[in-house]
Amino acid sequence: MIKAVFCDVDNTLTSPESRGIPARALEAIRIARKNGIKVFAATGRQTRAYEEGKILHGIELDGYVAVNGQLCYLPDGTIIHKALLDPRDAKEILRFSDELNFACCLTEGERLYLTKIDENVRLFHEMLQIPYPVVIPLNGHESFDVLSIAPYINTETEALVAPYLCNSQIVRFNPFNCDVIPHDCGKDVGIRVMLDYFGLQMDQALAIGDGQNDITMLQAAGIGVSIGECSPDVMAAADYHAPGPDADGIWHTFEKFGII
Repeated sequence: MIKAVFCDVDNTLTSPESRGIPARALEAIRIARKNGIKVFAATGRQTRAYEEGKILHGIELDGYVAVNGQLCYLPDGTIIHKALLDPRDAKEILRFSDELNFACCLTEGERLYLTKIDENVRLFHEMLQIPYPVVIPLNGHESFDVLSIAPYINTETEALVAPYLCNSQIVRFNPFNCDVIPHDCGKDVGIRVMLDYFGLQMDQALAIGDGQNDITMLQAAGIGVSIGECSPDVMAAADYHAPGPDADGIWHTFEKFGII
């Protein structure tokens, strides 16, 4: 029996067209929680980016698996898991950023900021319709106490950078940037942390998502659901494929698996 649901946000909870969360998805979440099912957001991004863009504003959830599982916390802000990047890998990414002239988005403590704004940054923020974080040039970054780095690079540049990382991996959910995370992190790790905290088992979880960074979560959960216009490898990792958010994919999934 499903007792916890983990939902990716971009293009899973949110509409690719309006960037908002469809009314039926919001209603499905409300009914699920009324039925005693825990519902969590599981995203590759710092949830502050959504809060600033008002995407998750006012939605009652049971917790957040953020930054691809590196940061897990409760609605009251209580952090139950946090994994920093290896400082050596942070320095390597920023070295390449300087040499190859690409932008990075960094999460450091409570700060979320860009090193600069370039074309990939503009395309990414246009795609998701979220505000730009503050811009802090690289020469203003000293501590390397970094939770996450998202370089705005294509797959060719990613292939150049990846071999120089010693304790990190690169995951991607869009063509404009990617996420650098510790080798021992991923959304699957984050949902396991959250399930352990609430005394639940992996086979009691349903996970739903559409991106490459959702694959480990879909494979780990008792039921994995791909959604919308996802790639064949994401679909192959899932037990079931749901229609997209604009076709009420969240409601459809919750109804099919007895969550509502």
